[in-house]
Amino acid sequence: MFPHLKGHGQRVNLQLLQEANCRELVQQLERIEGSKVIVLDEAMIGPLNLVTRPKLFADRGIRLLALKPELHLPREVTNVVYVVRPRVALMDQLAGHVKAGGGQAGRQYHILFAPRRSCLCISQLENSGVLGSFGRIAELAWNYLPLDADVVTMELPNAFRDVSVDGDTSSLYQAAVGLVQLQRLYGRIPKIYGKGEQAHRVWEHAKQLGRDERSLYNGDKGIVDQLILLDRSIDLLSPLATQLTYEGLIDEFYGIRQNKLMLPSEHFPSDGGLGGGAGGNIGNGSRADESQSLLGDGEMKTIMLHSGETLYAELRNKHFNEVTKLLARKAREIHAQMHATSQDKSVKEIKSFVENLLPQLMAQKKATSEHTAIAGLLHEQVNAVAFADDLAAEQEFMVCADIDKPSAYIEDQIASKAELRGVLRLICLQCAAASGLKEKLLNHYKRELVQVYGLEVLLTISNLEKAGLLHQQTESRAYAVLRKTLHLTVDDNVEVEPKDISYVHSFYAPLTARLVEHSLKPLGWQSLKSQINNLPGPTFEDFQAQLVGIGGRHTGATVAEKSLLHVPRVVLVCFVGGCTFAEVAALRFLAAQEDNNVEFLIATTKIINKHSFLDSLMGS
Repeated sequence: MFPHLKGHGQRVNLQLLQEANCRELVQQLERIEGSKVIVLDEAMIGPLNLVTRPKLFADRGIRLLALKPELHLPREVTNVVYVVRPRVALMDQLAGHVKAGGGQAGRQYHILFAPRRSCLCISQLENSGVLGSFGRIAELAWNYLPLDADVVTMELPNAFRDVSVDGDTSSLYQAAVGLVQLQRLYGRIPKIYGKGEQAHRVWEHAKQLGRDERSLYNGDKGIVDQLILLDRSIDLLSPLATQLTYEGLIDEFYGIRQNKLMLPSEHFPSDGGLGGGAGGNIGNGSRADESQSLLGDGEMKTIMLHSGETLYAELRNKHFNEVTKLLARKAREIHAQMHATSQDKSVKEIKSFVENLLPQLMAQKKATSEHTAIAGLLHEQVNAVAFADDLAAEQEFMVCADIDKPSAYIEDQIASKAELRGVLRLICLQCAAASGLKEKLLNHYKRELVQVYGLEVLLTISNLEKAGLLHQQTESRAYAVLRKTLHLTVDDNVEVEPKDISYVHSFYAPLTARLVEHSLKPLGWQSLKSQINNLPGPTFEDFQAQLVGIGGRHTGATVAEKSLLHVPRVVLVCFVGGCTFAEVAALRFLAAQEDNNVEFLIATTKIINKHSFLDSLMGS
């Protein structure tokens, strides 16, 4: 169903996780007899796209509807199945539907909570007097969902805010349950390293849950060799920085939702027969079915963005300056192959070309045309004066230039009443680079913001302070020290065919990715511990040993283990609070270096960017 999840030669096959999630959904639906309609909470439409295809529901005659306050259901439907997140606010809508359809004889309502049921939600239904109308109330244990061959996500956009601002730690427990679930599928992880308060809490939960599943410890070591847990709060500069990879820029300007990019069709030339027939599905599986959304929009063009799309897999992690050159070269290659002289070819060779190579070339031409159009849209955005000015300002903060003084650029932005989110991003960037703002400077910014944007801005500032993005200066100056010791900024960085991960932000290496890079070295984590003590939260390590059975301990490596010495080790990097596509690109760059002999599996609460990260904190 999702062939791209297997990866090319990767040891961890995430298709197993997708199939397990899909199987769980099918089993729940099969337990409900009779005709069915599935009503989807808006927050579940994307995750469901990562688990299954629309065909699964079409084959079973199940209709999909979006959850709305007023729901018009077909009379013949006997079962209404709600697939929702456990949010109390949604229960009032469900109660309203039950009361509105009370006269419908023989109709039953059911709820599938993802990833787990909530006592508060059940109580709300009970208080509304409709709990008895629900036949089946069950869980879909979808803790981690496979996003690509090397990325799993919890699809919780507000996880960082929930913990740091609202004090709701349910996402931490869910992450822990997800880690146990991954070990159930792929085996016990022997070595664990981590940094940060929330990362530590996730591991403590996971360890406790793991003790209850003794099978995890009785079996041999699994595919994953080590786990690195990183708290988002140890590196608040990276999610605020502008990403300069192709994938990162697409996400920041247009938003990538569960591997789908949706843009107005007018930006793309007519397919002119390139997409249909044999050419549309070459090497891409059932591409037409894949790009079909569960609840689609006909006026928008949907483009799939994952490793199964060959051209995109080649472009996604490149710096944008390199992408335009690669697309031009690709277009020339396709043109040369399609217009190669056929004078010296026999009829048999021409027939073979038309049947085999031509459909592939047509599919490549279509993909190249799409990405050239996307690159053109990005080019307009990147060349805008405002983008260049913002980038110059943030890069000055990254090199710690005048970070203890009011920024003239920020003051100009406030005076011209620029978009509040953009102004706050720059102030938070300055705060992260300076390890806090001096009290006088912080109060100066607050006063300026209130005078221009009104008193309401103080509520947003309060959220940013609770989340640790705005605070008074500490003595540690952690960023300034680590910038030099870990080489977070590289002056002579190369953007085209780079040699260092700093290319993802032109010259700044994300701290999280740099920590992972150093941990790959011999005694890496041991040597890092003293350097990262100034970062918030505990530095921890753990070891999950195999329980000693009747046969006693292993006395040495077996023949099978010795033969695996040259196989890449698998490192699971878990971001608690979200990670950016730039950080993902940096880890993929490290995995591509032969000297490292490593393969990464990346787990995150959500893929975020500078806009979505701040939006989650600014919301009421």
